[in-house]
Amino acid sequence: MLHIPSRVIQLLVALVCVTGCGFFGNQFLSVRTGKSVVYQTENGQLITATYYSLSDGSLSFVKVKLPDGRERTLPRVLSASGERYTDDSDLVWWTKGDRAFAETRGENGQWQVIYDNCRPVSR
Repeated sequence: MLHIPSRVIQLLVALVCVTGCGFFGNQFLSVRTGKSVVYQTENGQLITATYYSLSDGSLSFVKVKLPDGRERTLPRVLSASGERYTDDSDLVWWTKGDRAFAETRGENGQWQVIYDNCRPVSR
Protein backbone atom coordinates (compact mmCIF):
# COMPACT_ATOMS: atom_id res chain seq x y z
CA MET A 1 0.00 0.00 0.00
CA LEU A 2 1.30 3.45 -0.93
CA HIS A 3 1.69 5.84 2.03
CA ILE A 4 1.31 9.52 1.18
CA PRO A 5 2.54 11.92 3.91
CA SER A 6 -0.05 14.37 5.23
CA ARG A 7 2.03 17.40 4.18
CA VAL A 8 2.02 16.18 0.59
CA ILE A 9 -1.75 15.73 0.75
CA GLN A 10 -2.11 19.29 2.10
CA LEU A 11 0.01 20.62 -0.75
CA LEU A 12 -1.99 18.69 -3.33
CA VAL A 13 -5.30 19.93 -1.90
CA ALA A 14 -4.02 23.50 -2.07
CA LEU A 15 -2.91 23.05 -5.67
CA VAL A 16 -6.22 21.44 -6.67
CA CYS A 17 -8.08 24.32 -5.09
CA VAL A 18 -5.93 26.81 -6.97
CA THR A 19 -6.26 25.10 -10.33
CA GLY A 20 -9.67 23.45 -9.92
CA CYS A 21 -11.59 26.07 -7.99
CA GLY A 22 -9.82 29.07 -9.50
CA PHE A 23 -11.61 31.38 -7.13
CA PHE A 24 -11.13 31.67 -3.38
CA GLY A 25 -13.42 34.11 -1.60
CA ASN A 26 -13.11 37.42 -3.42
CA GLN A 27 -9.61 36.71 -4.64
CA PHE A 28 -8.28 34.67 -7.55
CA LEU A 29 -5.31 32.56 -6.56
CA SER A 30 -2.48 31.63 -8.84
CA VAL A 31 0.85 29.89 -8.53
CA ARG A 32 3.80 32.23 -8.87
CA THR A 33 7.04 30.80 -10.17
CA GLY A 34 9.99 32.27 -8.37
CA LYS A 35 13.61 31.73 -9.14
CA SER A 36 15.11 28.54 -10.43
CA VAL A 37 18.54 27.89 -8.95
CA VAL A 38 21.11 25.29 -9.95
CA TYR A 39 23.26 24.23 -7.02
CA GLN A 40 26.53 22.32 -7.19
CA THR A 41 27.26 19.76 -4.49
CA GLU A 42 30.68 19.33 -2.90
CA ASN A 43 31.48 16.51 -5.34
CA GLY A 44 30.34 18.44 -8.44
CA GLN A 45 26.83 17.03 -8.92
CA LEU A 46 23.99 19.41 -9.83
CA ILE A 47 20.68 19.97 -8.04
CA THR A 48 17.97 22.17 -9.55
CA ALA A 49 15.54 23.90 -7.21
CA THR A 50 12.60 25.93 -8.52
CA TYR A 51 10.72 27.99 -5.95
CA TYR A 52 6.98 28.70 -6.09
CA SER A 53 4.31 30.40 -3.98
CA LEU A 54 0.60 31.03 -4.04
CA SER A 55 -0.32 34.57 -5.02
CA ASP A 56 -1.79 35.29 -1.57
CA GLY A 57 1.42 34.14 0.15
CA SER A 58 -0.34 31.37 2.10
CA LEU A 59 1.88 28.59 0.74
CA SER A 60 5.43 28.38 -0.59
CA PHE A 61 7.02 25.27 -2.02
CA VAL A 62 10.00 24.04 -4.00
CA LYS A 63 10.44 21.46 -6.73
CA VAL A 64 13.84 19.82 -6.28
CA LYS A 65 15.55 17.64 -8.88
CA LEU A 66 18.34 15.64 -7.26
CA PRO A 67 21.40 14.16 -9.03
CA ASP A 68 20.03 10.63 -8.57
CA GLY A 69 17.02 11.57 -10.73
CA ARG A 70 14.48 11.93 -7.92
CA GLU A 71 12.15 14.92 -8.17
CA ARG A 72 10.16 16.07 -5.19
CA THR A 73 7.77 18.92 -4.55
CA LEU A 74 8.14 20.02 -0.94
CA PRO A 75 6.15 22.59 1.07
CA ARG A 76 7.97 25.23 3.10
CA VAL A 77 7.78 24.61 6.84
CA LEU A 78 8.75 26.58 9.92
CA SER A 79 12.46 26.95 10.51
CA ALA A 80 14.50 28.78 13.10
CA SER A 81 17.13 29.54 10.47
CA GLY A 82 16.99 29.67 6.68
CA GLU A 83 14.23 28.24 4.49
CA ARG A 84 13.29 24.62 5.12
CA TYR A 85 11.17 22.52 2.75
CA THR A 86 10.12 18.99 3.61
CA ASP A 87 7.51 16.29 3.16
CA ASP A 88 8.55 15.21 6.70
CA SER A 89 8.79 11.69 5.35
CA ASP A 90 11.97 11.15 3.39
CA LEU A 91 13.42 14.46 2.16
CA VAL A 92 14.43 17.88 3.49
CA TRP A 93 15.76 20.70 1.31
CA TRP A 94 17.21 23.50 3.42
CA THR A 95 18.72 26.79 2.27
CA LYS A 96 20.70 29.14 4.50
CA GLY A 97 22.09 32.23 2.83
CA ASP A 98 23.76 31.15 -0.41
CA ARG A 99 24.19 27.53 0.69
CA ALA A 100 21.85 24.56 0.71
CA PHE A 101 21.78 20.93 1.76
CA ALA A 102 19.52 17.91 1.43
CA GLU A 103 18.72 15.29 4.05
CA THR A 104 16.95 11.96 3.90
CA ARG A 105 15.87 9.53 6.58
CA GLY A 106 18.21 6.64 7.26
CA GLU A 107 17.16 3.13 8.15
CA ASN A 108 17.10 4.12 11.82
CA GLY A 109 14.66 6.98 11.09
CA GLN A 110 17.21 9.72 11.78
CA TRP A 111 17.82 12.51 9.26
CA GLN A 112 21.14 12.19 7.39
CA VAL A 113 22.76 14.70 5.08
CA ILE A 114 23.01 13.34 1.53
CA TYR A 115 24.13 16.51 -0.28
CA ASP A 116 26.02 19.11 1.74
CA ASN A 117 27.46 22.55 1.18
CA CYS A 118 25.60 23.07 -2.12
CA ARG A 119 26.34 26.40 -3.76
CA PRO A 120 24.53 28.20 -6.58
CA VAL A 121 26.26 28.11 -9.96
CA SER A 122 25.70 30.31 -12.99
CA ARG A 123 24.46 28.64 -16.13
